[in-house]
Amino acid sequence: LNTLGWFREMYNATERFYAIITGSDTTELIRWMKKYWKTSIATLKTFILGIMKDYKAVRNTIKLNVTNGITEGYVNKLKAVKRLMYGRAGIELLKNKLVLEHVLFN
Repeated sequence: LNTLGWFREMYNATERFYAIITGSDTTELIRWMKKYWKTSIATLKTFILGIMKDYKAVRNTIKLNVTNGITEGYVNKLKAVKRLMYGRAGIELLKNKLVLEHVLFN
């Protein structure tokens, strides 16, 4: 693996990015992007470009300890109910079904 310089660079970049994301220092992210922007690895540059386009969201992910898991769960449940009704459910029926299900089974 030592003969594959690009692999070592990608591994180091990935390892460092993981440490930054699980930490709380957003200035490290900027340093990381500046360092690896000069790389010859196209996929890494594309990844950094994606971070730059959505920097605010990535920064907030690092700074804030907030998750939207509960919201995602409700959306997933809504889609499952809609699929079970074969796409024929209007908004009122879906709303009633989800509210009644919550009242009856919780």
